[in-house]
Amino acid sequence: MIHNDEEWDQNTQVMLGNDLIIQDANVKLGRDVRVFVVGSEVVGAVLRQSDIDFRANFTLGGSANTYQLSKKDLEMIDKIMHAFDFGMVGIDFLIGLEGQLLFNEIEDIVGSRTLSATTDINILQKYITHIKTNLTAQ
Repeated sequence: MIHNDEEWDQNTQVMLGNDLIIQDANVKLGRDVRVFVVGSEVVGAVLRQSDIDFRANFTLGGSANTYQLSKKDLEMIDKIMHAFDFGMVGIDFLIGLEGQLLFNEIEDIVGSRTLSATTDINILQKYITHIKTNLTAQ
């Protein structure tokens, strides 16, 4: 994370010759939502939070709580799910300054520690069932 012009100058010199993606940080820093998906089913969602880093990763010392998706959130997630053929993924969203979810990334080998820590959902069982169903259908 770059906070000022001096940090910008220092970091861009180090990264010269590399491809860069520059992203505005006009979001709630240290907060994001991960939505767990198996096949075309939304299994659950967690709000990941960190008060010590702009990244909210659980493994970087962040915490997690279950997150209730709104109807509007689910409609957006449904559009994403129908554009791909998922096995098990995490769809990550940043949180805008007004609380809206902003699509960030899809992780195809997603860790589910936060879901296991905050709910009694057995995502592994759901994923194995999904795999068996798809194998049987072939």
